[in-house]
Amino acid sequence: MTAHRANADPSAPEPGRADIISRTFQFLAGGGEMGALMRAHDWTQSPLGPPERWPDALKMAVSICLASRFPMVIWWGPDLVMLYNDAYRPILGMTKHPASLGRSGRGIWPETWSIIGPQLESVLEGEATWSQDVLLPLDRNNYLEEAYFTYSYSPIKHADGRVGGVFTAVTETTERVLGERRLRILRELAAQTAEARTVAEAGRRALAVLGADNPDLPLALLYLVDDERGVARAVGACRVPADKYAADIGPDDDDPWHVARVIRTGEPALIDYLPFRFGSLPGTVWPEPVKRALVLPVPRLGAAGAVCGAIVLGINPRRAFDDDYRGFLDLVVGHLASAVSNARASEEERRRSDELQRLEARFRDLADSAPVMIWVSDPAGACTWFNRPWLAFTGLGLDASLGDGWLAAVHPDDRTRCESVRDSAFAQREPFRFEFRLRRRDGEWCQVDDTGVPHYAADGTFLGFVGSCVDVSDARRFEAALRKSREELIRLNETLETRVAERTEDLAAANRQLLAQIEEREQVEATLRQMQRLDAVGQLTSGVAHDFNNLLTVILGNASWLERLWADADDPKLMRRVTHIRIAAERGAKLIAQLLAFSRRQRLEPRALDLNETVTRMRELLGTTMGGGIEIETVLAPAPWSALVDPTQLELVVLNLAINARDAMQVGGRLTVRTANVTRGDQTRPEHPVPGDYVELAVSDTGTGMSEEVLAKAFEPFFTTKTVGKGSGLGLSQVLGFAKQSGGGVAIETEADRGTTVRVFFPRAPLAEEAETDGAPEAPAGRALSACVLVVDDDDDVRHVTAAMLETLGHRVVEAGSGGAALERLASRDDIDLALIDFAMPGMSGLDLAREARARRPALPILFITGYADSTVLAGVRHEHILRKPFLEAELDRRIRAVLANTRAGTVDALMTPPR
Repeated sequence: MTAHRANADPSAPEPGRADIISRTFQFLAGGGEMGALMRAHDWTQSPLGPPERWPDALKMAVSICLASRFPMVIWWGPDLVMLYNDAYRPILGMTKHPASLGRSGRGIWPETWSIIGPQLESVLEGEATWSQDVLLPLDRNNYLEEAYFTYSYSPIKHADGRVGGVFTAVTETTERVLGERRLRILRELAAQTAEARTVAEAGRRALAVLGADNPDLPLALLYLVDDERGVARAVGACRVPADKYAADIGPDDDDPWHVARVIRTGEPALIDYLPFRFGSLPGTVWPEPVKRALVLPVPRLGAAGAVCGAIVLGINPRRAFDDDYRGFLDLVVGHLASAVSNARASEEERRRSDELQRLEARFRDLADSAPVMIWVSDPAGACTWFNRPWLAFTGLGLDASLGDGWLAAVHPDDRTRCESVRDSAFAQREPFRFEFRLRRRDGEWCQVDDTGVPHYAADGTFLGFVGSCVDVSDARRFEAALRKSREELIRLNETLETRVAERTEDLAAANRQLLAQIEEREQVEATLRQMQRLDAVGQLTSGVAHDFNNLLTVILGNASWLERLWADADDPKLMRRVTHIRIAAERGAKLIAQLLAFSRRQRLEPRALDLNETVTRMRELLGTTMGGGIEIETVLAPAPWSALVDPTQLELVVLNLAINARDAMQVGGRLTVRTANVTRGDQTRPEHPVPGDYVELAVSDTGTGMSEEVLAKAFEPFFTTKTVGKGSGLGLSQVLGFAKQSGGGVAIETEADRGTTVRVFFPRAPLAEEAETDGAPEAPAGRALSACVLVVDDDDDVRHVTAAMLETLGHRVVEAGSGGAALERLASRDDIDLALIDFAMPGMSGLDLAREARARRPALPILFITGYADSTVLAGVRHEHILRKPFLEAELDRRIRAVLANTRAGTVDALMTPPR
């Protein structure tokens, strides 16, 4: 009681009981969940005492704090008791809320008190502070986490001027600080490796940047493939002792860093328990040793699916390994791959230059021994070299013949024509051939046949022309005599030839007509065969997807359970085998999704989209995907129509086509993405769209192009030109399936060694069409839910796995194997909070069961689980009420939270999509 009076305002009059209650609920009214939590909190054991005895200054500060959407916290009294609002709760993490309410800050933040404690003490003396991007190590998610904050401390004063507490406004800046830090590393990596002239130098420069005391890269180990020896050779390491890794690793070696496996398969590997495997590997920033590392393949740019090495990157022990962290490491590898590719190109260029010099010397030796006159010119047309037969024939010296000096040996009447033919050929860079008179060294004018062809470097640079001159004087005299004899023969056979020509023309016309009919019939038969193959694979995919997804659900669920069960096992090989099972099942799920996209059975959410906006937004992602050696160009329509298309599937189409284009380009190249408004006419191929208005998305590359044989099979499922394990063969099939299901089509234009353009057509959206908004609520953040869930599935294995996941998440589970059994469970139990229903069941379907359950329990939230392939069956159900098989525990948890948080879940109409 004494402590309570000490916190009261001594100058305030003693209020009545009714006034106390009124004022108490007035300043705690509203305030969101924290306001309700403060009203329900037992303050009798707190140093603050009951709220009705709180000083006015504290009440005013609490009222401001609870009403704000900015993270705020109040430290009150000599014990610095904590009070905070809803916006501050995420900073407390999963371990400190709601236990922090009403407790001393010293007990809540012991890990950071050495930093913030002195600051708070100075504010209690009346001095306000402000701190920017301060590192505060926090234990809020069961590990000591690197976190950064910007905050201000201001004194809260009583009416008499005494400081009663501290008011704090705070914002977490961790993501910005980490983003800027990682961006600096990527820029430095690009800058330091740009001038590397050899692959080894590029690797050493990259390691120097990665080893510069960066918390996100506590250790690094780089291997590059030695193509001559067929082994992976260590380029160097940062903070990995030399006795912890091998200098060379063979392709089939079982090395502890998994380098050989990553190079062999092209798949990354995550290594846990580094101290157990290699002993303590301390970083340079934190006192904790590095516990995990990610081994990533370094792709060989310009060679589809090829790998030129692998890099081991340590993981920051004070940061969660999330998608942003993984994305940063992928960018590091991308920069490293570009640096290695550029250095390899520089080495190759030097080798080509040396080889060119050797070839040029050899060419001149061979040309001097040739029986014809040979000449070489520069790009401007001036002759730069003549072989010995030219000099011997004309009697001119080499210096006298260079440039335009050779024209001195040309007949004066032919010089103007020589210059005209030469200038025209050089301007158009086309081969030429003509005859002129050239003076022989004995003074006789000879007829020579001059032939010239353009000469290019390996990179396409125009170098000039190379040509030859042959003395054809004797041949022309013989041709003149032969021509005279032929003219006489022609006059004798003129009548016969006329009749033969007429008959030949008749036969040629009939033959052309027959060939046209044959070609038309072959085209119709090819189109029919293509349509039959596509329809057969589509029906097969749709038929097996439901059962296959059920099998994958059981495999993934049990594999994830075994991973958690054996996470601390002493046998890492056992963990690897379980992880291999899970990864294989996830690949199977991805393959089923690709097959459904190809067979046009997947569920789409089309809306009116501006393709220009989508392409512009994906420009940075395309740049990261393509690598530094590929130029990216966008050509956007000035006033594009809106396209009616599913935005998620559209982005996958763009990435799919971009990756195919990248793999088709050897070393560098240009990727062009175009948008346009088009009106299509008659459909000539099955993959083309029907006549109508479309918005076109075209992706062009300067790669190898397709042959006629490859183009004929381009849309066939599982057809690929890539090596085994580097592609499923469903890329273009998936694009075609999505385009056709969206109401459009695909066309391919390709030329061998020149490149390929894939044109995808999406239907034009109606003028009144507007993009739909998804009204599904996001899953609420905070502590874990605990609900009673009714699981209904006719497949016992799937039902048991789903129930096990729910129990792991902290839920109570009631199982039913049919719709009738589920209705019995609902009738006998009142504590069921959510129904998780299989959509496709024999007898009573999942949708029928949902309607019957809603009739009995109108407010019962419902979530469908399904592995069904046919999108038309699910077309009427809102996507937020559908959970696709197979699914993992995290996805199940997120969807359950979202459904429980949906305020519209209590109506039957809430399950169904409104008609478009």
